[in-house]
Amino acid sequence: MTYAAPEVSVVIPLFNKERHVARAIQSVLNQTHRDSELVVIDDGSTDGSANVVESFSDPRIRLVRQQNAGPSAARNRGIAEARADLIAFLDADDEWLPEHLATILRMRRRFPDCGAYATARRIVEKDGVSWIRTFTTIPAPPWEGIIPSFFRTVLLDGEPVHTSAAAIPRHVFDSVGAFALGAQRGEDTDMWCRIALQYPISYSHQVGEVTHQEAENRVSNGPAPLDFPMLECLEKAVAARVLPAGVSLADVVDYKDLFHISCAVRCIQARLPKKAREHLRAAVTTNRYRRARQYWYARSFVPFLPWDWARGVKRLITRVVRVGSIHGRFWKKQQERL
Repeated sequence: MTYAAPEVSVVIPLFNKERHVARAIQSVLNQTHRDSELVVIDDGSTDGSANVVESFSDPRIRLVRQQNAGPSAARNRGIAEARADLIAFLDADDEWLPEHLATILRMRRRFPDCGAYATARRIVEKDGVSWIRTFTTIPAPPWEGIIPSFFRTVLLDGEPVHTSAAAIPRHVFDSVGAFALGAQRGEDTDMWCRIALQYPISYSHQVGEVTHQEAENRVSNGPAPLDFPMLECLEKAVAARVLPAGVSLADVVDYKDLFHISCAVRCIQARLPKKAREHLRAAVTTNRYRRARQYWYARSFVPFLPWDWARGVKRLITRVVRVGSIHGRFWKKQQERL
């Protein structure tokens, strides 16, 4: 028996999220838009995560198991398993609000040529405080439409697209490729860059997703990488100088250089000055960040500054004070003897 494809396929990559995955699944089942399927990719979990998924009896849920290969591989497997033309993503420790998919589909009907659709999100910090990101480069709420300048928004306000709040038409993956494999972090940002270099991206101020940064075992809570996968596609775009209408070459260059400088700073902290200078030499085209590049290039030749230097000065001062105190007590005793 064959079944009609749903309007939306939801992909949840799952790895050791036993405490949170039920909340994510239930938020999908609670959507006001019901014509969907949920594909959960168990990426080699070693806890009871898969058992939690199997405790749900809804026929729209499919659990697919694979050996651990990372979140990108899990998302790519979900794309391959999905039956719908529109694929939405949700991390196992985040959740959706009930109107999320309805908002995504409304935008798709209004802006059918977009390469991605995203809603606003509420972020819950580790201390329980929650907030909603605002943007100066996107029209104010309740606006909903195509982001005027994606790279300018990222430069000035931060990323407007979050994986758990986004959906991508299947044909877009045929054009830009799948999620990058082997990256420590930044594979989602790489995807948004590749899409923005070819397609417009639609955004709604209606909050559709809750990001739980207080959840344990989050990949984003780990150490920042020394390289980002999106740098390759940005370098190619700048070299080719072939960009879609509305995308500023200057913004793409500044965005590329900002990431190179950020990587260089982390390389210096990791005592890899040569690698830091490679990143900084790749950022020579920047105007916005020229002073920062010059400072960190000089800084790469004295890798013990300022972090180790500050600690060294503190130790030196402590030693001087201690020695001075010893000498002070010695001379006081000599005076008492006299």
